[in-house]
Amino acid sequence: MLLNLAEYHWVEHIDDALLLLARHDTKTVPLAGGTYLLGIEDDSIQAVVDLRELGLAYITENTQGIHIGAMTTLQSMAEHPLLRELAMGLLARAALASSPSRLIRASATIGGTLGAGVASQADLLMVLVAMDAYAVARSGSKTQVNLSGGTAERPGLALAGVTYTGKQERYLPCSSSMRERRPNELIIEVIVPRPAAGSGASFMRIGRTATDVALLNAAALVEVEDGVYQRVRVALGGVNMQPVRLHVVEKHLAGQPVLYLAESQRVQALLQAAMTEFRPPGDRLVSSGYRRASGVNLIYRTLEEATNTAYWRNTGSGEPATVHSSAEVETSSQNEGRK
Repeated sequence: MLLNLAEYHWVEHIDDALLLLARHDTKTVPLAGGTYLLGIEDDSIQAVVDLRELGLAYITENTQGIHIGAMTTLQSMAEHPLLRELAMGLLARAALASSPSRLIRASATIGGTLGAGVASQADLLMVLVAMDAYAVARSGSKTQVNLSGGTAERPGLALAGVTYTGKQERYLPCSSSMRERRPNELIIEVIVPRPAAGSGASFMRIGRTATDVALLNAAALVEVEDGVYQRVRVALGGVNMQPVRLHVVEKHLAGQPVLYLAESQRVQALLQAAMTEFRPPGDRLVSSGYRRASGVNLIYRTLEEATNTAYWRNTGSGEPATVHSSAEVETSSQNEGRK
């Protein structure tokens, strides 16, 4: 509950919202869907700015990529045809998984999810990181000018009480938007670059139940051309955890033949090496050790699925790439242990 809330502003122009958020004497925060903000206990918040009338609920496309307005709800993202076909529906599936409740998805917004960061407990943030998405943050400024009249030597007219307003936009990677966004900045949209045609994608999660928050989740985006990895993106995340990109895996696989994944021992060794730098936080729901132990197999499975799909979409042969399944890898290891 916001026990010290004294002001509620309903604005119809984004410049008005920016000026209110830039105040230093009153702690003012934006109100999007309200699913996170209204549930926290923050007695320092004194005012909220309702953003519903700013026209920030949209999904469009241009040469930059897919533009998603900050007030677009997660339910709209899950249902929109453009997002359902983008990267095999990766964003739409993540939006759907972010909450089991349709009522919450119909209120929660992508801007609010990014603003809340890891506290949103959403799968969406991790997928945005995997897709190299970035947020557009805008801030406003207000300057009052008071000039005295001229002198006999330098004549001039007095200028008093004139106010100049300005604004600035910054592009912040979703991977670091929580750390880099300034207090007076408002996220107005998210831009997702469109992956190359024929790219394969995968999204998997581990939870106590199918509808529970993700203790650990992973996404892979793979681009294949002529049987060679051209571009690989892999990310891990989870509840109350900042998403992490596995850059070591991405750089090592780029330029390698697709059949490289069939060498399961080398791939497992690569993933193990990458996970040595993976230091996920633990909490009352899941330990850091569990996330590290489960992360290797989860990443392998997402890479496997994304690779098979990309290979099939590029060759059109109907036959998947020669990639061992995780079950085959486990069986192979067991057989070697018996010898």
